[in-house]
Amino acid sequence: MQANLPKVLVVSFDGGVWSNLLPLANSGIMPNLKGLIESGSYSNLESTIPPVTPPAWTAFMTGCNPGKSGVFDFYEYQEGTYKPALTTSKSIQTKTLWRILSDNGIKVGIIDVPINYPPPEVNGFIVSGWERPNNKKVFTYPPELGNKLIEKLGDYPICLRTFDRQGTKDIDFLNSLIDITKKVGDAALWLLETEPTDFFMVHFQTTDIIQHSFWHQIATFDFNSTNLSLKKIWEFYSVLDKYLGELIKKVSSEGTFLLVSDHGFGPVKRRLAMNVWLMENGYLKLKQDIETQIRTTVKTTAIKMVNKVDVLARLKTRIKQKSEEGLEQRVIVPRAAYDPIAYKETRAFSGIGTVYGTIQLNLIGREAEGVVPAQEAENLKNEIIQKLINVKDPISGEQFIKAVYRKEEIFNGPAINKIPDLIVIPHSGFYLFSGTGEKELFHEAHPLSSGNHVSEGIVAVKGTQTSKIDLSSPRIIDMVPTIMNIFNLKSLDYMDGKSLLSTRQNKPVLTSVNASLTSLTE
Repeated sequence: MQANLPKVLVVSFDGGVWSNLLPLANSGIMPNLKGLIESGSYSNLESTIPPVTPPAWTAFMTGCNPGKSGVFDFYEYQEGTYKPALTTSKSIQTKTLWRILSDNGIKVGIIDVPINYPPPEVNGFIVSGWERPNNKKVFTYPPELGNKLIEKLGDYPICLRTFDRQGTKDIDFLNSLIDITKKVGDAALWLLETEPTDFFMVHFQTTDIIQHSFWHQIATFDFNSTNLSLKKIWEFYSVLDKYLGELIKKVSSEGTFLLVSDHGFGPVKRRLAMNVWLMENGYLKLKQDIETQIRTTVKTTAIKMVNKVDVLARLKTRIKQKSEEGLEQRVIVPRAAYDPIAYKETRAFSGIGTVYGTIQLNLIGREAEGVVPAQEAENLKNEIIQKLINVKDPISGEQFIKAVYRKEEIFNGPAINKIPDLIVIPHSGFYLFSGTGEKELFHEAHPLSSGNHVSEGIVAVKGTQTSKIDLSSPRIIDMVPTIMNIFNLKSLDYMDGKSLLSTRQNKPVLTSVNASLTSLTE
């Protein structure tokens, strides 16, 4: 029996970007997306700094910058220790959209949205996102919903990660992404039929993984290719579009449908290891004891062997799957349990940061083995900034670094102490990683990750509010106040986002893709 249809229904494509989606819509592979674009409005959606899953989806949930929400990356710094804590739903320090709606008697249904493990209590239900552990711990609210999902759909999957592709055939990996997409889509359609909601959201993480892994193949837009991998990639998007079409039908006739992403995607040309740069410039030193040298050599050699030899890679994957019982194994650990940095001889180091770079000063009184006096901190920051902005790629000669910001320049709020001191933003096509165990400063794109995040995501809207939603320059932090406004709730004073709902009639388009829009509507 059909339950009450939601007044607001949100579908999210992790990492969705119009530069890929518009050609797919125009090709006939995604006809439902094309219909959404033609009948509604759409635009780029500005992400957070950094444009990474945890802070971006938390901004979507809270309307706040990371200095208020408490979520900056996959991990958060803890004063007095060099071991960062894993970001979970408990890291969020402001009310989420689900909490606000629940407190106002509005029933919610949330499926697979990241940073919702452990699943919080709501007026409705939540299925935690990809960061939930592999074991059979509770991953839904209410707890019994997880068993119902498994009984209905079989073993409810966790999304693969980019590097799970290692040691597998491309076709097998793509088939797995298609299967996961189907399970998430089927779960959404089943729950829409059986659980009445006023607000409903389903998230597809697989769009991020396929773009990380197959960006160069996707960007060929060779829709008539006989290449088996390309044919399977287009099949993935066709399956995704099928569920998009079914979900669009499920919004109330008086309701609003939104398609969003947390960030966009673009190609990777080159990478830079931040900790190698800090070492080369005299800010960081590694331990020189024999144990550290052995560990570093063994680790580096093993990684190279695993990357080159399929048999070893498959063995590594099987071992990892058997041992992967806890939550921390769901994400990439920024530093190994054995930390090679000699902090008593280190003035600055890079920890978390997977797209943009981060630098933390080793301050006396804040870090466990701090060596930098507080009165020298600003001069040290200035020195690092001046050196970084002059870094050039040795291959192309291009400037590698676009900007370096002090955290106070771009963030504010009571949780700002969880954010590194300096945020390093690379130019387009480049990205930064901590690289503590690396010896070389510059690296080619990883063979398993040819695409990476950019700040321009997507938003599209259809329904009764379409002409009233101003998409001239939307930001992801604007989504919460906008959705609250649709439910006749006022934005909370501390939120950074602003409602996009206005009384004027408008139907904005993307100036950056006018050619694509024209070809779609001709």
